[in-house]
Amino acid sequence: MSEFILQPFSSDVNDQDLKSIYDLNQANVPEVGSLEDISVLSELIGMSSFNLAIKLNNELVGYIICFKEGAKYQSLNYKFFKESIDEFLYVDRVAIKDGFRDQGLGTMIYDSVFVEAHELNVPVLCEVNTRPANDPSLKFHTKMGFKECGTNNFSYNSVVYLRRENNGT
Repeated sequence: MSEFILQPFSSDVNDQDLKSIYDLNQANVPEVGSLEDISVLSELIGMSSFNLAIKLNNELVGYIICFKEGAKYQSLNYKFFKESIDEFLYVDRVAIKDGFRDQGLGTMIYDSVFVEAHELNVPVLCEVNTRPANDPSLKFHTKMGFKECGTNNFSYNSVVYLRRENNGT
């Protein structure tokens, strides 16, 4: 019987996995931000600090990309946290492939993020769209112990900023 495997990845990710991550990202817009092309994803991964892929039988079925403070990342959401919090682990994007949702994969991948945050002694930060509304993600993050710490309204969307301390509070 096959089981899901978590695999760290970084800027040395192979071309096949990079394309799979890109395709999964684009399939999950607007829940995650659209990327202009695969080279933008490669640049993001190069700036990131903690990333995991979820695979089943060598097929990518999910991923998460996280940044620590101090990255040269120019996202307005990342900048929101960077301006007010000294040290953190920021979840920039996470996606699970259709057909694999509601199987505990989000919890599995976030549990690994929480372990990393605990080792770094930093909170985990993220944002979730409120316009267009991403109610499943809001519900999931609340269940995982995230608390609201701000909001922002952009011309193209609105977000709620969320924080979870590394001890789960």
